[in-house]
Amino acid sequence: MFSFSGCQEKAPETAAAATPKPYTPTLLNQAEAVDTLTAYGQKFPHDTLVLIQTSKGDIKVRLFKDTPLHRANFVRLAHYGFFDKTVFFRVEKGFMIQGGRTDQPNMKIGGYDIPQEIRPHYYHKRGVLGMARYGDEENPERMSSARDFYIVQGHPLSPEELAANIQEFKLNLSPEQKEVYRTQGGAPNLDGRFTIFGEVIEGMHVVDSIANVPVDKQQNWPLTDVTMKVRVIRQ
Repeated sequence: MFSFSGCQEKAPETAAAATPKPYTPTLLNQAEAVDTLTAYGQKFPHDTLVLIQTSKGDIKVRLFKDTPLHRANFVRLAHYGFFDKTVFFRVEKGFMIQGGRTDQPNMKIGGYDIPQEIRPHYYHKRGVLGMARYGDEENPERMSSARDFYIVQGHPLSPEELAANIQEFKLNLSPEQKEVYRTQGGAPNLDGRFTIFGEVIEGMHVVDSIANVPVDKQQNWPLTDVTMKVRVIRQ
C-alpha cells in the first residue's frame, strides 16, 4: 500500500462552512459505490469548495469537476461529518500530509474503493489534493481509497532529482511541468499512479506547519494529533 495507505440516499443540507447535522451515511459496498456517488454528485453539482479546519489552521481546497466520483465521495463524507473524527495520520516533511483515519472508533462508511480518475493534465505539484490507494501489484486498476486523502507539500527538485524521477518512473513531463517541479516543488513520482481531484487555494502555510510536526519515526504518525473538521462551502 502506498501507505497512504446504484441507489439514491437522503443527503443533509449544508450551509456555508456550517456544522453538519448528525446524519449517518448509507454503508456502501463496491457494487453500489459508482451509482451512489454519481447520483450524489448530480445532487450537489456546485459543491467544489471545501474548508479543512485543522488544529494548525485552515486550508481551503477547490475540488475538480472532471474527477466526479472523487469529488462526490469527498463532499458526501464531509456532509456527514466523517472526517471530523479523523486526524492527519501520516506526515512526511518535504513530501505530503495524509488524513482520513484515526486510532479511535469513528463513523463507518462501508467497504468500497473508487475507480481511478487519473487525468494527464493534473500532476503532483505542491498543493494538490489526491486520494491514496493500495499498491500496483494488489491493485492494478489503481482504485482509490474511499477515505485516505493527501495534500502534496513537496520541495523544489534539483535538476538531478528531477532527471532521476523521470528515468525511474518513465515520466513524460512538459517543459511547464518540469519548471514547476524545479521551482515550486512536488512529487512527480506519484504522477499517473494516483488520482488528483483538487488543489489548495488558501492555506499552504498550514500544510507546511503540519508537515513540520514531530512524528513517530516508524509510522510517521504525529506525536500530538493534528485534528480536522471538513466543511463544504456553499457558493
